[in-house]
Amino acid sequence: MKKLFAISLVPIILILSSNSIGQEIDPSLLKDLSPAQIELAKSQLTKSQSSEEPKPTVKESTKKVDSNEDINESYNKKYGYNYFSSIPTSTSAVGDLPLPNDYKISLKDQFTVILSGSREEIFDLNVNLDGTILFPELGSISVVGETFQEIKTKLKNLIDQSYIGVQIDLSLKNLSAKKITIVGAVKAPGTYLVNPFSTISSALGYSGGISEIGTLRNIRLVRNDGKTYSFDLYKLLINGNRSDDITIESGDVIVIDPAQQFINISGQVKRPAIYEIKEDENLDDLINFALGFTQIANKSNISLRVLDLKSSSIKNINVSNPESDLSDVLSVNVNPYINKDVASIKVTGAVKEPGFYPLGNEENLEELINKLEFIDVYPWLAVLEQFDEDNLIKSVTLFSLKDPNTYASIDLLPNSKLFFPNIYSREYGEVSDLAKKLVEDYSLRLNHKQGKYNIPVFGRFSVKSFVEYLGLDMSDVESEARYISPLDNTIINDDYVNMQFIAKKYNTVSFRSPVNDLITVTIEGAVDFPGAYTMSSDSVLQDIYDLIGDFKAEAFLEGIIFTRENIRDRQLESLERSKEDLNRALLGMQQKGDVTSDIRIYEALAETIVPENLGRIAGNFIPMSENSNITTLLDGDTIFVPVTPNVINVLGEVLNPIAFEYKKSISVSSAIASAGGYRDFADKRKVYVIRANGLIESSKRNVFAGNIKLQPGDTIVVPRKIEIASGLQSLLPVTQVLSDLAFSAAAIESLQNN
Repeated sequence: MKKLFAISLVPIILILSSNSIGQEIDPSLLKDLSPAQIELAKSQLTKSQSSEEPKPTVKESTKKVDSNEDINESYNKKYGYNYFSSIPTSTSAVGDLPLPNDYKISLKDQFTVILSGSREEIFDLNVNLDGTILFPELGSISVVGETFQEIKTKLKNLIDQSYIGVQIDLSLKNLSAKKITIVGAVKAPGTYLVNPFSTISSALGYSGGISEIGTLRNIRLVRNDGKTYSFDLYKLLINGNRSDDITIESGDVIVIDPAQQFINISGQVKRPAIYEIKEDENLDDLINFALGFTQIANKSNISLRVLDLKSSSIKNINVSNPESDLSDVLSVNVNPYINKDVASIKVTGAVKEPGFYPLGNEENLEELINKLEFIDVYPWLAVLEQFDEDNLIKSVTLFSLKDPNTYASIDLLPNSKLFFPNIYSREYGEVSDLAKKLVEDYSLRLNHKQGKYNIPVFGRFSVKSFVEYLGLDMSDVESEARYISPLDNTIINDDYVNMQFIAKKYNTVSFRSPVNDLITVTIEGAVDFPGAYTMSSDSVLQDIYDLIGDFKAEAFLEGIIFTRENIRDRQLESLERSKEDLNRALLGMQQKGDVTSDIRIYEALAETIVPENLGRIAGNFIPMSENSNITTLLDGDTIFVPVTPNVINVLGEVLNPIAFEYKKSISVSSAIASAGGYRDFADKRKVYVIRANGLIESSKRNVFAGNIKLQPGDTIVVPRKIEIASGLQSLLPVTQVLSDLAFSAAAIESLQNN
């Protein structure tokens, strides 16, 4: 309220107008104002000259402002006041707008004059502070307050009188900002320089808009000559009529008086809000402001809260006459059509007569089902969707017509929805996304040589019933099936005829046959449902990813450890063979008395303990990757999903083999330095990195070891330089195999224990 100028004015305009900041308002401009309003205007001008500089204020709001919010979306707010928040307050005229002939000239406007004919000349003329332009050879000409068309006519007549054969073309090159005063119930009353094309509504934006106690219905504009104009902003906002939104002139005063009456209209109208009402307006006008009734509005039952001055109380009355008077009315509520005696439930799907069924007192789901007649209904899973209006709780209930226990004693709420799928399609397209997800979770995965099936099921069921329902060929399929329920870690092998279960999320039944042998694959680590999964023999790695539910948030997918039993067997065979070769070589060295070589190194390698973490297939097995979609699973395969690591491991011939926290851009050499540096027998030229996915990158492929970009979970290996005795060069591959297998197993162990 203490700012004299809008903060959007550019510094140049502030400098140009600084000489007039301290001037009092011309009383002739304010003759229609009350004494209090005149004093308010004077005080605002006087305070701007205070030597004390105002302290800046910073306000922070946690409310998110939607830049696309319509000014009409003002439920429970006073209508129209946020209109001014979107009005630009630049003082520069837009150059490509046509200049109206009735535009009135003001100080500091600039003309461009073009003379042609017997005298050709182009020059600019500025409007001076005395309201004149200095025309060469013609002298001073008064222009301020006259329209552009009047000035054109005046100058043409003067040229015709003063010159022979000379024509004049006149245009306005620059328009000056208009100086106006805004007082009354605005957020920042004062004197402002405004855009020369501003109207009443846009000029108010310079003052921050009208405060919520000010009127929008009777905005007054006072001219220099004392004329007063009235503008009703509702005409513009509601009807788009801006005939009274006239263009401002320099010296105008805009006055905002306090509003007289506000009424809050709510209920079944299209734009509920608080509206300002004039004395001669009635209920029908208020409803038009709110854009009329909604479809379910009860037009003959409108509630009014009225201030009764005689009894000093507030009364509630109901009216039906749209021309009802609004004197002393505080609020209006348009009631909807409601019939609480007739509650219903919507039944759709495989029933003979879908539609709305009346819901009797205390009727439950079982009683309603007994009334229905079904046609080709899928009996193992139906959906009930309800909303408890009292407690604001939305619920989805699954039940099975095959298991009466799933729908017995379930109470029904008004306006519930009941859906029964068709037995042939098993589709749930008419239910909500929440219900579809629940149906998917409760689908039995059935693996058979004829294909893979997802069977929606809830409650008690028999596997035999689904075999018969699907028409599966069991002639060459083993009768013993496997049932897996990962949530309770249950695996049951039994004759499928005897299998009866209560449906659980993610349960699976698998059949074996010579045509379609089944395999068991184990997945562990950071997954929602770890365990052993029975799958068809043609399954790929991505198939098991699709079965496990989801990965945990901390899962390290780049470091998935995929191990296979036959790979482990081959590595164990190679390890044992290498140890045997080395032992034979050691025995020969001892018999020959060869002590020139470091026998202890060979002995240590020969006594290498068989690592547990063997059999890894290195590679990128991220879900949906090419490898995960083409890698066929074998029986006994194991997948381990580690937790995201944040360490680098350094193993081998360093002073202090350690794992330390990963830092971005760390190099191999600095990591080795963090482990104490190389030991005496380190083979610096053969340093390599085991990536988290098991692949190996050798430092010798780079000019410098530091060129390897390390990632979390990597293991740096510094091998030992082994001097092979003369005649034992064939042992070099043997020692390499033993060393590599040991380090590879150590890297896997680090990921698993992270």
